[in-house]
Amino acid sequence: MPYNTSTSFALAASLFSITLTTYLYKSHRRASRLTSTQISNAKDIPSYASSDSHNVPVAIFLGGTAGIGRGMAEAYAKHTNGNAHIILIGRNATNAKAIIASFPKPTSPGAKHEFVSCDATLMTECQRTIDDLLQRIPKINYLVLSPMFVKSFHREETVEGKEPKLVLIYYARFKFMRELIPLLQTAKDAGEDAKSYIVGGPGLAKTIDYDDLGFLKKGYSFWKLRRQFPAYMDVILQEFAAQNSSLTFIHAYPGPVRSALADNLEWPLFQILFKIVFELSFPFSHSESGEYMLHAMFTTARHPGTWSVDMYGETLPKGKVVVASEQERRMLWEHSLQETAISE
Repeated sequence: MPYNTSTSFALAASLFSITLTTYLYKSHRRASRLTSTQISNAKDIPSYASSDSHNVPVAIFLGGTAGIGRGMAEAYAKHTNGNAHIILIGRNATNAKAIIASFPKPTSPGAKHEFVSCDATLMTECQRTIDDLLQRIPKINYLVLSPMFVKSFHREETVEGKEPKLVLIYYARFKFMRELIPLLQTAKDAGEDAKSYIVGGPGLAKTIDYDDLGFLKKGYSFWKLRRQFPAYMDVILQEFAAQNSSLTFIHAYPGPVRSALADNLEWPLFQILFKIVFELSFPFSHSESGEYMLHAMFTTARHPGTWSVDMYGETLPKGKVVVASEQERRMLWEHSLQETAISE
């Protein structure tokens, strides 16, 4: 068949038109869904207004200075009109200051917004921060755990001898949740929301190597971590729910979210490549994801127990998440206690 320039141009134009139309259609649908979610969040957010105007909700965001944690904190501040006690926990004080400055100014006497510095790769730092919160915070309504920091893909060690990525992805989240349970229970006993939320990947992993918990025997690899850690979250939340039947535990898959995660990679070429992938392939901004994840907390997870939600904050289909046996739950629980204990 002879080459025909006009036909080729027509075909290219047709393909471009189809691609553009599809992109605009999907963008319109996404914008429409986001708008409806924002309206739902504004309607469904619990109100604790009472004769005691000092009784404002307390929301803690570990990892709240970037990414999805930041998006959730900003959305929460917006929907409460700033009338909440919001605590951002992380390492980046500059980011935290800018984020807090963007929050609506509170009008309720008990409302305030603060940053707590904590290097969550260290158990001693986690313990110090937890002890501080237990001493001065009367309750917690929402505990959001999303810390993550990737410098490299090979094994590293903190001064405590632990792999920092593994600590941030799992152990720090476990420790904060377990030790702050009493403050969640206080909120629940007062008839208020008491919910804990973890960013992860419910159902994305089907097995855990219980003979090598924490990758302490057979060796660490980042890809092994990525393959198994979602199941760690699924299983440990099932144990948390079994021990705390009146509380709500949410494991969320936020989907493809554009974030600054690649900014800390030690190889500049990797930074550039990952940023390109994030911008071209990841449709959600942290702000969009924040709204969908709030939808999971306010609307989807309406009663106690474990909830596994997708990128829009909706419940995953039954059978997506593997249900662990009691023995498996206890094995992971005991391992987690051991790994998060503070050495004397």
